[in-house]
Amino acid sequence: MSRFGRVLMSLAIAVYTFIPPAVDLITDSHVFDADWMPHARMHTVWLLGVTSGVGLIALYLLWSSGENGRFRTNLAGLLSAVVFGAFYLSASTISLYGGSLSDMSGGVGKGPFGIDVNLFTFTAATAVLAVGWIFSVRSRT
Repeated sequence: MSRFGRVLMSLAIAVYTFIPPAVDLITDSHVFDADWMPHARMHTVWLLGVTSGVGLIALYLLWSSGENGRFRTNLAGLLSAVVFGAFYLSASTISLYGGSLSDMSGGVGKGPFGIDVNLFTFTAATAVLAVGWIFSVRSRT
């Protein structure tokens, strides 16, 4: 069993499980933004709960012992791919609904190489997930 692969996957899962709630709930750029419609804020809290819940389940699947280790690893990877895929779907269609990758007024903007910090972070996490998944599946029985 590849501990290295599971650690990499766990790091990627932590990106969507813990970072968004920490940022979105402690700043006034999302949930506590007075300019946001109350219903939009409710959807944000809902999304945070769903993605964090999925992440916790994925972490449990990766680190629990027992049979079907390969299945549990693949399920954790697929759940995470759905979360990351939904991010890319929303990012690639922002022009259809007037969205934005970052809240520029909240101080979040360009990251490394001039790439939006959210896009950079999630792309890096997706790559780490993929590498970790490959290492994990190749070694788990």
